[in-house]
Amino acid sequence: MTVGSTPSRAVVVGTGSRAQMFTEALARRPRLRVAALCDPNPVRIAHHQRLLKEAGEPEAAAWSPAEFERRLRADDIQEVVVTCVDALHDAYIVPALRAGCRVVTEKPMTTDAAKCRRILETVRETGNHLAVAFNYRFNPVHEEVHRQLSGGAIGEVLSVHFEWLLDTRHGADYFRRWHREKKHSGGLMVHKSSHHFDLVNWWLGRGRRRCSATAGSASTAVRRASAAATGASTSGRTGPPPRGTTRSRWSSRRTTRCARCTWTPRARTATTATAMCSVTTSPSRTTWRCWSAMTPAPP
Repeated sequence: MTVGSTPSRAVVVGTGSRAQMFTEALARRPRLRVAALCDPNPVRIAHHQRLLKEAGEPEAAAWSPAEFERRLRADDIQEVVVTCVDALHDAYIVPALRAGCRVVTEKPMTTDAAKCRRILETVRETGNHLAVAFNYRFNPVHEEVHRQLSGGAIGEVLSVHFEWLLDTRHGADYFRRWHREKKHSGGLMVHKSSHHFDLVNWWLGRGRRRCSATAGSASTAVRRASAAATGASTSGRTGPPPRGTTRSRWSSRRTTRCARCTWTPRARTATTATAMCSVTTSPSRTTWRCWSAMTPAPP
């Protein structure tokens, strides 16, 4: 972090509300110095300059986004904190890694698969450090869950049912800001749910190779196709569900097309959606999974 007694020089990219937490925290650490603030909005930068002044820190250089890559080296920056609009994260993470900086980015790391691949490839190529700031891990309740599970308090975890309620204060707030535009945030399934996938993976001590989303109830055609794929009985609405799922009632005829194998079951209502083949989990909800991929995940 430091060379001798010289503080590491940091730049905060994006000086919105979340960035304030980082600016104030960095200003309290003698081994770090906020050397620059990068944002197209001079009013926001001025607010963060006041935060630095209140903390007894010198004024930081004000960068425009167009200057970012050039000034990383010119201003001898070692640390980069990225808190700008989610869809723009990669535009700062990648050049920072290539410049040899340590990078901390707000979650989500980015908003789509192509940008994610670009970032991860740069990490592999450069060998430099990138951390994603999942602050939910530091909630005392979440830390206690981690301690209990990692200590074997309930034994081996075989299944997880996770729900999260966004209240009208916190949830509605997303739709008052840039987050409401999917092109900026990836939608709540990316911007918000990344917290929850991280929590579950952290609690269990492992990442998942396959995940699923939810849609409407499964049709009889889905039940029959599912049974055929797994060798299960096709008789009766409550016949055994496919391997790896829980027993539940099969109801409704609404279905969609599998985005992985393009299979569309015959049903009264057929629509196109970015989903996978269907497995029922309740009378009113379906967990989508592609039957062509129903092989055990590698250890």
